[in-house]
Amino acid sequence: MRVKVSLMGDVCLPRPASMTIHDGLCFEMPTPMMWPPGLALQQNKLTSTVFHKTQFVVLEGHNCGYVIPHVTIPLTNPKLPLYIAFSSRKVMFSSSKVQANGAQVGCTEIGGAPVPIPMFCCGSPISVPNGFPSFNSLHTVSVGLSIGDIVAGFIAIASEMLGESLCERWGLKAGGLAGLAAKLLGASTLQEWALKQALGALSGCARIAATQEGKLNVEVGSGYARARASQEFTRDGHNTLGRIRLNAANEELGYAYIANPGGTTNHQWTGSIGTPVGSGSIQRTNTYGGGRLVEQKTRTTASGGAVNVHPEGPPDTATISAQHTSIVQVDGQAISTTADYAGSSSAAGSWGVPL
Repeated sequence: MRVKVSLMGDVCLPRPASMTIHDGLCFEMPTPMMWPPGLALQQNKLTSTVFHKTQFVVLEGHNCGYVIPHVTIPLTNPKLPLYIAFSSRKVMFSSSKVQANGAQVGCTEIGGAPVPIPMFCCGSPISVPNGFPSFNSLHTVSVGLSIGDIVAGFIAIASEMLGESLCERWGLKAGGLAGLAAKLLGASTLQEWALKQALGALSGCARIAATQEGKLNVEVGSGYARARASQEFTRDGHNTLGRIRLNAANEELGYAYIANPGGTTNHQWTGSIGTPVGSGSIQRTNTYGGGRLVEQKTRTTASGGAVNVHPEGPPDTATISAQHTSIVQVDGQAISTTADYAGSSSAAGSWGVPL
């Protein structure tokens, strides 16, 4: 099945008429896929060097994120601040056949595909899959969804709905200030946290079984601050990735262990930070073979108006993004350094040039 890609500017909203259920009727504001609060909190998952119509493409795990305006009926609903502070519109389907920037392309579409591919919209007591972008069916780029991709997406939706329903039925959700604390921590009680993690693991196992790709996560916290450990599986069945990420607002520290089919292993340490004028990250990868360190790679990236000095050249205040990579091949003592620009005032750095 073919599904049109979704872009950062695509407007999405619940159907019908932006209406959801939050302990009663509620109307939510339509938002672009690249929603600024969600972008700042790293809930948006978008390509960085792959474009369609000069826009970034939505990837797996994308969430428009927090602070989507809601209007409840009646207007005096005391939980309204919580609904807004922890809003969500998540992409639940992705193509195991097509990747961009190392991640599967996210999929959602209401028209064109034989089966509607919904987003999962926040709700209370239960979130529902009734969100869609409005016009992505007009795009000219599409990706393929296998039967396994579709089944995995609907299983993920069903597991989240089941978890929320059981938490409501068993009285595991807290209210008032305790409810706010629970949202920040990701669960009201240890029982609720364990239930959510177990259902998430079952959903992850279902995706791996259906597509030979997927990940298992254990996490504590919310989009405002989160600690997560994950084990990822690739389609070849041999190359596996274990990852630990620590998030605090728009800052992230991470470690990843990659076991490659050829017998080599990689250890990656990453750090990233976002600011009002730009963002930056650093990644160091050590590659081992036969128990020896054979290569060390350090990559630094920066984007936004703050990028005006580059180690390989003079200041360039027009730079939108820059990347610098240094590689040391330990056994042969060979050293290489590369530098790439995108959005620079230099002749080779016009907007949209891949790094």
